[in-house]
Amino acid sequence: MKKVCIIGAGIVGSSLAKKLTHSGYEVAVIDYNDTKIEDLTSTLDIMGIDCDATEVKCLDKVKDFELFIVVTDSDERNIAIAAILKAFFKKEKIIVRVSKNAFAAPPMKELLGIEAVNILTEVITKIIDTIRFPFAMSVVRFEKGKLILLNYKVSSEDIFAGKEIKELQALKQLVPFTIAALERDGKVVIPKGGTIVYPEDIIFFVIKEEDVKLFQEHLLRNAEPIKLLFILGHSKFTNELLKRIIGLEGLKIKLVEKDLQKCEEIAGEFPEIDVLHGEVTDVELLKSEGINNAGLVVAITEDEEDNVLSCILAKKLGAKRAAALISHTEYENIIESIGIDTPIVPRKLLASRVYTTLSSKSLLDVFELRDNIEIIEIKVDKEWNEKRIADIKYKDCPLILALKRQTEIQVVDGNTQVREGDILICIREK
Repeated sequence: MKKVCIIGAGIVGSSLAKKLTHSGYEVAVIDYNDTKIEDLTSTLDIMGIDCDATEVKCLDKVKDFELFIVVTDSDERNIAIAAILKAFFKKEKIIVRVSKNAFAAPPMKELLGIEAVNILTEVITKIIDTIRFPFAMSVVRFEKGKLILLNYKVSSEDIFAGKEIKELQALKQLVPFTIAALERDGKVVIPKGGTIVYPEDIIFFVIKEEDVKLFQEHLLRNAEPIKLLFILGHSKFTNELLKRIIGLEGLKIKLVEKDLQKCEEIAGEFPEIDVLHGEVTDVELLKSEGINNAGLVVAITEDEEDNVLSCILAKKLGAKRAAALISHTEYENIIESIGIDTPIVPRKLLASRVYTTLSSKSLLDVFELRDNIEIIEIKVDKEWNEKRIADIKYKDCPLILALKRQTEIQVVDGNTQVREGDILICIREK
């Protein structure tokens, strides 16, 4: 599958076009905004088409393309375009961005035969992962959720601080994990056995989700669970998030909202949480409610400037971590420097899902800005049959993250024995 048509040249579409082009795909982008098309074609080697994708004659220009990614700002428009692609052009591979649960419901997906990526669900899942894995700077699921990749900033108290990678073999006997990459001073590298782990390094761990709790208990010193969560402001994401996290063991939730009527509605539907009427930047209110004890502050309103500002304030008042919903790259590029720990970026969440469809991998959002790193899969042939991981020397597979055997997947170490037909998930520098 090498020919991909993106419909919608906004932030999401433009970002996907850039990444897919650099990954070797032939890309076409359709948008009725000729300025957006001109901007893209002036910087990328793509086919830019200025037309209305709800018209058959427009889509006829890309009838020989294989995968269609429909990412305009309108759910209804996206669904209509997908229906035209199915009805008139018999296309089978269509990914549609939606933000309403109804459009992503199984009956709708079955009716149209499309893959609907629900941004609402993706954002909420990201927040829940932040709550469940508070020690991680980010969490990425891949291989259909069987494996997760955590990136973690090393503290001086961690058991692996000051040790060489090869000295961690004994720890892997307790909990199977692989160190996929290491970031130091802004540079990401694939570590070797003699690489020393220093405090402030960022380590990318690959681990099975079922082993994360054990990993946290045995290997991390800076991994306190979140006991107090502040949600700053209300949006279309809030109610669905509350439904998913109400009842999480040991978690107390406080929500701040300036709209009194909305406060009353939330309090009525969710009596278990503390609903506070006031501005999300009211310092005295936040102080009196114990924002300094918050393990996590989440701002997911439609106003990303409010999200950023309220999170900065919360961190200054003592909150341990902050997560903000953002969409513009200018915020994304400075997010860490202004103290926000977890940027929630819808375009990256969508991009990961697209890459899952294209290549069974969804590590894009972690390595998106690391152009020197890539993930590949290699099938074990007869030459490697029954060999240990430590004995496999292959230049295109310098570090093996995991092994797939039929429907099973496992994190490997040097003693893991491979079989002909196994799939090795490898990481390498380009």
